[in-house]
Amino acid sequence: MATSRPASDLLDELRAAAELGGWKRTARKRVEINLVWEAYHRIPAANADDEYERAVLRRLLLELEEACRIQLLRADDREKVALPAAIWLLPTGSATARPAPMPPWHPEVRELATHWPVATPKQRAAYIAVNRWLMTNPDRSLVPVRERSLEIFGRHGSAADFPMPEKVLDTLRSGPLFSDREKLLRLIGAFVVHPPLLAERFTETIGDGYYQRVGAGRMLLVIENATTWWSVVNSLPERHDLGYVAWGLGNTFTASVNTISARHAVSQIRYFGDLDLSGLRIPLSASATAVQNGLPQVRPAVHLYRALLRLGLPIAAKEKAAAPTDAARLAGWLGENTDQVATLLTRGERLAQEWVGLRHLRTDVTWHTDVLTATLA
Repeated sequence: MATSRPASDLLDELRAAAELGGWKRTARKRVEINLVWEAYHRIPAANADDEYERAVLRRLLLELEEACRIQLLRADDREKVALPAAIWLLPTGSATARPAPMPPWHPEVRELATHWPVATPKQRAAYIAVNRWLMTNPDRSLVPVRERSLEIFGRHGSAADFPMPEKVLDTLRSGPLFSDREKLLRLIGAFVVHPPLLAERFTETIGDGYYQRVGAGRMLLVIENATTWWSVVNSLPERHDLGYVAWGLGNTFTASVNTISARHAVSQIRYFGDLDLSGLRIPLSASATAVQNGLPQVRPAVHLYRALLRLGLPIAAKEKAAAPTDAARLAGWLGENTDQVATLLTRGERLAQEWVGLRHLRTDVTWHTDVLTATLA
């Protein structure tokens, strides 16, 4: 309920004075009538019509009580225009929730006990996830930070707290654990991966537009996200049939496929991305464009997708669940495991491609088949 300007000004004065005395607005606060009078006299033009001041103050107090901003004590001073002996300022916020009980800390993050009481809910959830991960005695061999972020927050955090677990450490920089970036990376065994340069003039030494030259072959392998692009490039077998590994840059590949020209000598295009609606729409759309330009169809990197289905932990997708017909059509592009993938899509879930990380790519040679022409032709 709205109040008049003088009533609002009086309320502001009362609250400000109470806060100076330590009021947190989480419980009601008694204010004696003499202090109410002091607040009233600080209001500019409170009695513009030069009325009897007791009547003006009583009217303002009744207005604030009706608006549920204050409560009047029923005892009064027995004057003709009666005023209460005191008022109650009503709370405007809930009491601060008590911090959740602390977990038993891993020795390397034991100092978080000091910061736990003042941490935000998001920080506490992140501390718990890192602590749980450390308690598993994990392999801390160096991996890209997004792969480690997915491992920590995708397996040891909740989907409600971390809907995009692979990206948590991109932006979480507050609190003692996350503000010191170098210390954090040493603790979790991770390093930052920078995406490739995207400039045509770096054709030979850096890359060819979106396409990083990795050999003399005629196959192009497109990777949706930059972290997995880096891990694949740095895990290629000694023998492969690739000419280029491309960073698809998400949905950009549906347009950048137009930059492939005859001079690139590309005879096969393979794709690996997230298993979600957009991750499957991208190669389907790019494939249609490629065919229109006289290029080969975009086909899945089968063994990389098999690894993703085996290693990945499904989490809720940003996109709404797919209709069964759309899910079946998109999953059909993979050529196998279509029922499993269609079910994933109809549940509104996703698998981030970063589950197929550097450690897997360097220890499991099965995916090498995806970059060898003989078994894919």
